[in-house]
Amino acid sequence: MSQKLRKTIILNLRWHRRIGLSVAVMVVFLAITGLLLNHSPSLGLSKQTLQYQWLTDWYGFESDNMKPVERHGFNINEKWLSHSGHTELFLNSEPVANCQPPLLGAAHFQSLLLALCQDALVILTPEGELVEKLDQLSGLPAGATALQVTDQKVLINTGNQTVSLNIDTLELLPVDHHQKGWSMPSPLPAQLVAQLDTRAERPGISLETLILDLHSGRFFGNAGVLFVDLIGLLVCLLALTGLWAWYSHNKL
Repeated sequence: MSQKLRKTIILNLRWHRRIGLSVAVMVVFLAITGLLLNHSPSLGLSKQTLQYQWLTDWYGFESDNMKPVERHGFNINEKWLSHSGHTELFLNSEPVANCQPPLLGAAHFQSLLLALCQDALVILTPEGELVEKLDQLSGLPAGATALQVTDQKVLINTGNQTVSLNIDTLELLPVDHHQKGWSMPSPLPAQLVAQLDTRAERPGISLETLILDLHSGRFFGNAGVLFVDLIGLLVCLLALTGLWAWYSHNKL
């Protein structure tokens, strides 16, 4: 073997070791995050929400919890139905369903609780268990604005007309005469407002999103993306120097 070839092999091995040591930690990190992302559905990473203040600040979310000065709800048989203003419908202080705000009306019919949101009529048991959710795809008229129960009938006002809902068949029929006495909201008790405030929805980041951003480097902005690109190039170089070392060893 010539002296020149020997020096080249030694230099290649040195750089192979240096590059390997430089990227070892990142390669392990990228392998672990890649495995987690590959099994994200089975691990439920997208359903796990992180709401740490420093994390939401890093992502640029507003810290305002969007709490109104005075909350309103509907008192139904000593139970309060209210809306968080985000997506959660509450029975007293417990979330029982998801629907779009605002909460337009609520009433009690037979042994059921009815809550009319912007996009759906939510039907609950007195304990808050979801029985049915009637939306526009299920026949709820568009533009519903109010709800009431009178003469054993469930009535929904759309502004242009009033319809009667058959709870058993979920059939909607128009009502000719104009109705009055629609359910109206009342201020929530201060104690209940305090309980709701402790459960108020805050912006959060899913664990899947965080791992994905760390894996790609986007968590640290453009600099992080370029750094991960550099690691990728170094891994390619590591593979090339490894192949060259193997080839050179076979020539010995």
